[in-house]
Amino acid sequence: MDSQRITPYRPLPPQRLGFLATNQFWSRAWLTPISIVFWAGAAVFFSVFDLFALVWWQQALGFLAFYGVWGGLVERYSRRYLARQRVRALAGPRTDPPQSLAAAAAEAPSRPIPELPDASSRVLVPSREPQPEPSLVATAETWDDAYEKLFGRGAAVAQLASNVAFGLAIFYPSWPVKLLAFLALLVTSLGLGSWQRRRAMAAGVEVPREALEAGAGGPNPELDGAGSETPKDR
Repeated sequence: MDSQRITPYRPLPPQRLGFLATNQFWSRAWLTPISIVFWAGAAVFFSVFDLFALVWWQQALGFLAFYGVWGGLVERYSRRYLARQRVRALAGPRTDPPQSLAAAAAEAPSRPIPELPDASSRVLVPSREPQPEPSLVATAETWDDAYEKLFGRGAAVAQLASNVAFGLAIFYPSWPVKLLAFLALLVTSLGLGSWQRRRAMAAGVEVPREALEAGAGGPNPELDGAGSETPKDR
């Protein structure tokens, strides 16, 4: 895998209705202390099943609703908490703003502002930080991309229908049905993971010359063979 490949940053999507859970967040939060809060509520929720004589399909739909609402609330407050922690970390030791412009000017460093280089001297250089290898199974983003590619605008409905179908299969009182559901999920995830790796390898090809020239603000002399002599130069 090319270590100089430029991978775009993909932020977490907003929560639907402002409080529903997202797979992108929980795919990263399952192995963090945030999941303890979720499973504590899930223990209380599963204990309620014994109070109400719910059949298997009611339990499946109830758990899906519980995950969407309770997991979304935990995600909502976790995002706010993590955002505040990030702001405090970036702010440094002092978080309160200066009282006036004079105080801000007095605290500002007296170093001269460096001049920006001309457009002709800028060269688009890819990041040399090693990029993580794609995982064996599909990520939450890969699932979303696959649904959007297959169903277009109906991707959200199709994803909800597949989640409901998988939940019904898991709560169905038959072990062969549960095993088949897990095997289908595993095979699909491995297939999408292979598709994800092929996309990552295709994204690691050389950037077109036009893109480099546009990013550098003009033609790049090194790409045009500026070091070679021509009969006119002689």
